[in-house]
Amino acid sequence: MKTFITVTLFVFFTNLSFGQDYIFLDSKYGFRNIKLETSVNNYLVFELKNESNKDLFKLSMNQKSTHVYKGNENDKINSARILFIYLITENDIITEIRVVTEKVLNVYSTLKRAYGKPTDEQGTKFIWRTNKIECSIEGDNTQIPGYHISYKMISKERKQISELREKLKTEAQSEL
Repeated sequence: MKTFITVTLFVFFTNLSFGQDYIFLDSKYGFRNIKLETSVNNYLVFELKNESNKDLFKLSMNQKSTHVYKGNENDKINSARILFIYLITENDIITEIRVVTEKVLNVYSTLKRAYGKPTDEQGTKFIWRTNKIECSIEGDNTQIPGYHISYKMISKERKQISELREKLKTEAQSEL
């Protein structure tokens, strides 16, 4: 019986500490003061993509972006300077935030300390995913200059699939 209680408490506290990191990711729902599903017009430091600044959007990962903020010397994540912040919008509503930093190794460590262990790894890309938001970081020494951190809202379709999975899981668990 003692073993059962010990194991149960361990699993509970492990899940609680793991869940707390994801609660923080959900509560931020974006990067710093930039929130997903808000109007881009709330953020006056961003430039709309146009003919005069289109070179700022040349990175292949940022061609879908509609707005850009060019970082300054004081904009940092830990010791890595933020080079750019790109926004992807639909009808002036922010659907994705992309942060490009210098190639400094502590950026991934900062995300891991803030959000916990990634939910998924795909080569050099690490992903933290909740039911509301997905945050990822990627970058390598050959193809992608700097690190790219992306914050995306989870689509309604993906939310529905997650809810259906959870319902089916609950139903299956009730059978046991």
